[in-house]
Amino acid sequence: MLDTLRIFAATAVFLGHTNFKWFFGNNTIGPRNGQDYVIIFFVLSGFVIAWSVDKKNNLTFYQYAFDRLTRLWSVAIPALFIGIALDLWGKSINPETYQHIFSASYVEAKVLLSSIFMHECWFLSVRPGSNGPFWSLSYEFLYYMIFGSIILLPTLKSKLIIGLIWILIAGPKILLLFPCWLIGCLTYYGCKSFRLNMALATFFALLSGYFLITRMAMRWHNWSPWGYEGLGTPPLFYSAKYLDDYTIAGALALFLFSMNYWFSLEKKSCGFLSLIIRKCANCSFSLYAIHFPIMAFLGALWASGSVTRLGYVSGIIFVLGICFLFAIVFELPLKKYRSILIRIFPILNHKCGIRS
Repeated sequence: MLDTLRIFAATAVFLGHTNFKWFFGNNTIGPRNGQDYVIIFFVLSGFVIAWSVDKKNNLTFYQYAFDRLTRLWSVAIPALFIGIALDLWGKSINPETYQHIFSASYVEAKVLLSSIFMHECWFLSVRPGSNGPFWSLSYEFLYYMIFGSIILLPTLKSKLIIGLIWILIAGPKILLLFPCWLIGCLTYYGCKSFRLNMALATFFALLSGYFLITRMAMRWHNWSPWGYEGLGTPPLFYSAKYLDDYTIAGALALFLFSMNYWFSLEKKSCGFLSLIIRKCANCSFSLYAIHFPIMAFLGALWASGSVTRLGYVSGIIFVLGICFLFAIVFELPLKKYRSILIRIFPILNHKCGIRS
């Protein structure tokens, strides 16, 4: 179920961005509001990270940080550099496409800041090239570090000091959406410790499911960011509708907790369909991280007349295919990349006890 939700959220964010006029004309197949689906990612992320930490015996903070950073960097670094290269190339083909989505000033500094996930700290909101969706990776990284510091560091003093340092680095804007991530963690511990009876599970699953479906359906075609003061602008940028985001996160958490009656943590899905869903879910990060620069480049080719055989639907399929190839190269071989890093830097194993 978690994998299905990951695929749904990543696809919804992608389809939402196909609504831009520069992507093969004025089409509106995707949702108007993509942030609801990023909040779904936050809840799922908190759930999965809490689950991962809980089931690993003797996990150290060093191993945890290595695992989280390599997971992010394996996709984020190539997405940044390939994305910027496509932006510069696409802008030379058709500058009008990039008029409102790309700023050529301080590109190197933006890429550097984004590569260490500091581009949304405090009241910054730095877009690396055209890649607007990259904002959430800064939130994710800092949530990882705050949670890992408090859960995994050995002493109360180290938990408080290091945890507080990460909190201070994040700043109030990122912390405003931290409850959306934390409720995912709490949902995992709730699923582990409690299990509703069938009547309550059915009631809460229907209640939360109905709320989520009606809310998402209502906003698919009828939603405007102008209804939320300050959304996308200083000082809060993507955190401006935090109260609304809390309702989405809370409803999803209740849905996951209720569905635990049928999909328990101990039960592993098997079969061909489950395998396909798992493989697609394992490509969802790549889809999220690289789709926008690919779309913008394709839009520039279309606007310049260089692409004539692709239309809106075939363009969507083409972008999905490129993102899948990107995942095959950068996301899926993560274990191999970790092994290579440890061979190149044996100090990671000798001094920090990090394993691939």
